[in-house]
Amino acid sequence: MDVFLTLMGVLSRGIPGIFVAGIVMVLMLLGLVRKEAGLMVVAGFLIIPFAVTFGGWAGFPIVVRLLPLLVFASALAISKDEPLFAWILPAVPFFYLIYAIFRLILSDARGL
Repeated sequence: MDVFLTLMGVLSRGIPGIFVAGIVMVLMLLGLVRKEAGLMVVAGFLIIPFAVTFGGWAGFPIVVRLLPLLVFASALAISKDEPLFAWILPAVPFFYLIYAIFRLILSDARGL
């Protein structure tokens, strides 16, 4: 379990965190524009390090823990041909990743 948590911390902080967040954002946009649920599922799995590292079980961090579920729900909406839900559900994870990228850049890519 310690190796898993260390890997999640490495993938969500510093330069790897900026890279992973950028990849997730690109995959979400491509999945929405091309209407491919597979790209959204991959983005959902790649956003898990941010949810594990920065999420919590009380207060605002619970929203961060739910980010992968929103992305997976968007993939389900894409597969069911519901474009309104497909575009609305990943908005919170997308804006959170923008916030995380700015925080990583402002901290000189050392972590949040």
